[in-house]
Amino acid sequence: MAITDKIFKERRQKKIKAMAYKTLFNLEDPTARIVLNDMCEAHGVFDGGFDPDPYLNAESSGERNVVLRILTICKMSLNDIIGLSEEEDK
Repeated sequence: MAITDKIFKERRQKKIKAMAYKTLFNLEDPTARIVLNDMCEAHGVFDGGFDPDPYLNAESSGERNVVLRILTICKMSLNDIIGLSEEEDK
């Protein structure tokens, strides 16, 4: 397989994965908004999730990074994320 074919295939797979994430975490769907907001709150996206124990801090940092990866793939703005938190307060 040529290098250009491999690069093209990798880019295509990345786009397919991004579309799948955007479908699953569609901000137009109220259920997806509730789940995503819960994930943000449970894994310290809004508060940083710091723990003085280095092992617990590393674990919470990893959890937070998973949620941040989802937000990044879905190209959600900071306003979208803050809106999720404020939505449940109503």
